[in-house]
Formats: sequence, structure tokens, C-alpha cells
Amino acid sequence: MAKITCKIYDNIEKIDKKDWDAVFGEIPESYPFYKVLEKSELAEFVFYYLVIYRNNEVVLISPLFSADFNLDIAVEGPLLRVIRLIRKIFPRFLVFKTLFCGSPFGEYGVMGIRDDFRLDPELIPQLLAGIKYLALKLGTPLTIFKDFLKDSTLLLDALKRKGFTRVESFPTVLLDLSFSSFAEYLKSLGRSTRKSLSKKLKQAYSRGNIEVKAVQEISGQIDQIIQLYENTYHGGSTKFERLNKKFFLQVSEDLSPHTLFFLYYADGCLAAFNLCFIYKDLLIDKFIGFNYDISNHYNLYFVSWAHNIKWCIDNSLRYYHPGQTDYEPKVRLGGKIIPLYAYLRHSNVFFNFLLKLLVVLLKPDNFDEDIRK
Repeated sequence: MAKITCKIYDNIEKIDKKDWDAVFGEIPESYPFYKVLEKSELAEFVFYYLVIYRNNEVVLISPLFSADFNLDIAVEGPLLRVIRLIRKIFPRFLVFKTLFCGSPFGEYGVMGIRDDFRLDPELIPQLLAGIKYLALKLGTPLTIFKDFLKDSTLLLDALKRKGFTRVESFPTVLLDLSFSSFAEYLKSLGRSTRKSLSKKLKQAYSRGNIEVKAVQEISGQIDQIIQLYENTYHGGSTKFERLNKKFFLQVSEDLSPHTLFFLYYADGCLAAFNLCFIYKDLLIDKFIGFNYDISNHYNLYFVSWAHNIKWCIDNSLRYYHPGQTDYEPKVRLGGKIIPLYAYLRHSNVFFNFLLKLLVVLLKPDNFDEDIRK
């Protein structure tokens, strides 16, 4: 009879890369990607890796991370103002120390599982036993399996029998670019959208000289890139991660050839950047930053969108992932909403019951009109 054991590591280099690749295959959030996250020393996150062995064979690897989580991440309007008033008295109202299964930066959650272990009855019990052990050690009462695709719910719905609540996360967006040219892509859009995009692009290039540079080495522009990133971070309504200078430098140094920085210059001034990941036939729009005073005048959001579509088509990439949030323009420009799901459980029975009620109230589509549509 096979012996099933579980270990938790606090450094990815304690796992053999061959074992990692054997259960994950080639994915964007790869072994080198997690090494970059660790080396970046992001203040908000601490990373762990749960590994399940069958005898001495690795059969499952689950990336984990601990962080504070604001349960009101999707809230806008009057309710958000009420929550902020309460936090003047109780600063950690609806803020929980949390252990996450998944990645803070992934397009969706993944676990590396050998095919012949997926139906093993020991999978979920061993996974939860390891997570419970780490949660107790870290003092994280809330556990979240973050942003998993519909296909993964076939496996993870077993968590509901263990007290977890399944909720809808912020969805992601995907474009299928089965086009031979940008002109063909434009023809696929609705008439008003096609006309509007063409007009914005024409306006942009008529207002000045716009130049796009694709680079991998960004040390010379890092201070400007950080400022552009900070502009967008503070301008967004939904905030989860906050990156630092070291992260962008490590990506530039360690993730080549799977990364590109697209730098947008307007009349010689760096006005926007876009960090993209390239894997097989997929371009992932990972992070973006703007100088809004300049970028709004030059319609750089739409210039960057058009550039990425053209780049994918010209380089024979079939799919484009523009990411979560800001759904209305992405869908109008050809994107398809991809639902994502999370599973949550609080270690306290009473709080877990309240959590089940809260997640119904605080789910993203109650506050994001684009998702409702």
C-alpha cells in the first residue's frame, strides 16, 4: 500500500525543479516565476509550497501564500463609506490574516497534480491537513482557494463538505485572436466599437509622435516605470498586490525570454508601460502603468490595446489575456468573460457562518456593473 505524506516548504529551491515540472508542465506561473517572487521581497506576501508524496514520488504541489485580505475588496459606493467609517474605530474590520492557495499574480489558481492522483481519496484530506497545520502555525484564521477555473471546481467542490463556501471571484478575460491581420480583427467588432477604436487611434497618432519599444532590460527606466505603476495602482478601485522596484528588475533579469516590457513614448516622453508574459500561443497583459495627463491626451489605453492585438497576430499568438477588472471596454473590444471561483473557510464556526452570509452580499457582481452585464 502506498504511503502518502505531506511536507511544507518556505523556499521553492527546496523542491527539485524536475518534480515541479512533472506536475505543472509548462505554465506562466512557473518555477522561475516563484523564484522571482521570493527574491523580490514583497512586503505583503510570504510564500509557501505544500508538497504531497506517494512513497517518494511527488504527486501534488500547491503554491500557498499568506497575506492580509480585505473582504470588502469589491465594495463601492455607500457601503464602502460605511465600512471606512467603522474602520476609524476598528481598523481591521473585514480584514483577515489569510492563507491563500494559489498565486497573488496568477490569471487563475493552479495546483500541480499528477493525473493518476486526481481521483485518489487521500488528495483533499491530505491537502487540507497540510493547509490546516500551516494556518495554525501562522495564525491565519481565514483560508481561501483563490481564483480557480470552472474545470477545477469538479475537484474542489469537495471542499464544501469540509465547511468551505464557494463564491464567484473577479472573472478574467480572454481574446481568441484567430485573425490573419489587425484589419480582420477590426471587422469582428461591432460597427460602433470599430468606428470608435479607429477614431481614437487616428486621434492619438495625429496629436504627436508615438513610439513603442519592446525591451527586456529596464534598469535604465526603472524609476519612471515605478512611478507609472504607482499612478495606476493608486488610481484603481480594486487593490490586492503592490509591487516594488525589485520585482520589476528581477522579472527583467530572470524571466527572459518569457517577458517583454512595451514602453510607450509620446513626443519622446515615457508615458506608459506594459509588462507582458509570453507562453506558447498566449500573451498575458500582466501589469500596466500610465502618466494619465499624457496618456489620456494620446488615448494610450487604446493604443496599447491595439498594439498588443497586432503583436499577437504578427507573432502567431492565438490568445490574449488582458486580465481582471475594467471589463466593459475589454468585452466591447472582443474579450470573453471567463468565470473564476474561490473557496473560503474561517476556522471559527461562528465567523464561518457569518462569512457565508457576507460573501453573498460582498460578491463582485453586486458592485461591478460591468460584471453584472
